[in-house]
Amino acid sequence: MKHDDDALTQALQEARAQARRYQQAFVLSATGQALVSLDGRFIEVNPSLCTMLGYPAEALQQRRFQDITHPDDVGHDAQAAQDMIRGALSHFRREKRYLRPDGQTVWALVTSCLVHDEQGQPSHFATVIEDITERKAADQGLREREALLSSMGKFVPGLIHKIGFDAAGRARFLYISDRAMEMFELPHEQMARDYYAHHIRVHPDDLAYARRLATAPPPGAALKPVDFEYRVILPSRGLRVYGGHAIPVTEADGSIVWYGHTADVTDKKALAEAKLAARVAQDANQAKSDFLSRVSHELRTPLNAVIGFAQLLRLDPKGGLSEAQLKKVQLIEDAGSHLLGIISDVLDLSRIEAGNLPLSPQPTTPLTVLQEALYLVEGLASDKAIRLLAPQAEPHLPVWADPMRLRQVLVNLLSNAVKYNRPHGEVQVRIWQQDHHVAISVSDTGQGLSAEQLQRLFQPFDRLGAEHSGIEGTGIGLVIVRKLLEAMQGRLDVNSTPGVGSRFTAWLPVGQAQPERIVTAETALVTSSASHAPPPQPPKMTVLYAEDNEINAELVRNVLSLRPACHLVVAPDGAAALAQAQAAPPDLLLLDMHLGDMTGFELAEALDRIPGLQAIPKVAFSADAMPDQIHRAEAAGFASYLTKPLDVQALLRCIDTHLARVGAR
Repeated sequence: MKHDDDALTQALQEARAQARRYQQAFVLSATGQALVSLDGRFIEVNPSLCTMLGYPAEALQQRRFQDITHPDDVGHDAQAAQDMIRGALSHFRREKRYLRPDGQTVWALVTSCLVHDEQGQPSHFATVIEDITERKAADQGLREREALLSSMGKFVPGLIHKIGFDAAGRARFLYISDRAMEMFELPHEQMARDYYAHHIRVHPDDLAYARRLATAPPPGAALKPVDFEYRVILPSRGLRVYGGHAIPVTEADGSIVWYGHTADVTDKKALAEAKLAARVAQDANQAKSDFLSRVSHELRTPLNAVIGFAQLLRLDPKGGLSEAQLKKVQLIEDAGSHLLGIISDVLDLSRIEAGNLPLSPQPTTPLTVLQEALYLVEGLASDKAIRLLAPQAEPHLPVWADPMRLRQVLVNLLSNAVKYNRPHGEVQVRIWQQDHHVAISVSDTGQGLSAEQLQRLFQPFDRLGAEHSGIEGTGIGLVIVRKLLEAMQGRLDVNSTPGVGSRFTAWLPVGQAQPERIVTAETALVTSSASHAPPPQPPKMTVLYAEDNEINAELVRNVLSLRPACHLVVAPDGAAALAQAQAAPPDLLLLDMHLGDMTGFELAEALDRIPGLQAIPKVAFSADAMPDQIHRAEAAGFASYLTKPLDVQALLRCIDTHLARVGAR
């Protein structure tokens, strides 16, 4: 009997020890564990589960699992519990979501089984709950990256690829985007299966290079990113040039892989070559223009004295020359003018070769020219489903312009308004007069231009991204428009709002009268209706003349002697002119554009920085008669541009204009 009691005592002790071990394992387990009643209430929970779900043990034991389960998962859990209770399911294992009291969602892998009592009746559930939130987040991130990569593969131009190497050193595609078929006209599966399949499309002369790209790097070799380019021959598109970039990466297992992108660069290379050719041609034209400008300056400087003094002798009422002497002076002037004509012809030839086309400005009705331009773009507008609204204009408002070049300007602006419009958009043209100019605006309802695009708008061959849109163009149309308008003494204004549309406005002088500004090489930028005779009761005016050539200075002294109201002060260089202007501000600045110590532009900028001198009119006086130089002076704020050899009457008209201004003031 005692033996049986001892055995029973030992069995109870072993059972208690085992229970303690299970309890310790339950409490110390890093995985959440719980005993759950048949109705879902937590009977016992371990610390790991409390930490995971954010509840203390006492709070959890007052709740059912349904209370903290995500609403979308409650129904499935309840059904699984009922299935186990009635014996239809041996155990339960699934991923589900719990809701923490702080609002966070916890993903968990839940494994549960039904525990029976001694009579075999369902007693409770034993449940193990593993936190898989980080894994789910990683899976989600992986899916998003895969979706992004797939999207890039579909919509990014070119081919995205990841290349690795097998044990034999042969290349293989670890990833290749969906554009494989488009790029190489081969099935995607074939290229994904066999890296070397696309080599059948590589140009024979570039095949060895392409194979070298597919060679595994030797162990320990220094790896650098690679830029590559080779030619392919496609069945449908013929010869194309492919180029790309690949970056080496060492994977976690120590293997070397290359991430890269290959694109069709045929058009890009052609455009680059065209730009290079254009730049070479432009540089050649610029060099020729610079040479002719220097030659012109050197020839015109002595002619300034020859023609200028000859004119002065002929016009001076007190010269006392006989008729025979006047005839000889006329011969000198005629010979100088003839030589000047030869120089001008050479410069005109240079302008034509550089693209400076001759113009024939005349009083022109813009509405008439506009109707011709609208007719020319009507077909394009119809194809694009763009409405050309009726022009809003005065029917007989004239401008001073070359009709053919004005039509070219309007056709270009209208074509752009149609091409870059939105589907079923509108184009509106308005013509109105403002002061001494006529404005012709072309408005569209397109996408508009950003501030960065507006800054690049007049850069030749820059299409502002439209080269990827399928819209035809070269990127030089607006450059030509602006140059033509400037040549006709007009300008081009641009106003654009992204998402709303753009308005291009061409400004041209009003017709019937000569434009106020003249941009020919032999006349001033500003003319006056006054004759060379002195105005009645002239006011006093001081003229500061910056000139480093004494002969030129003496010529101007003699010319201005015909205007006693003018007091001439000569400065031999730019520094002296600055000092004199500060000491005694003049009424007019006459600046030679090639002084010994600075250019006329540099002197004008220095004068503008001195308070009180910015408003003084500046007249350029130079032997450089190239149009670019004259346009530059106009842009720099010069009121007139007189060229050498000096036209005495042009100088007198210029002086009379400013004498009248001083008198009015």
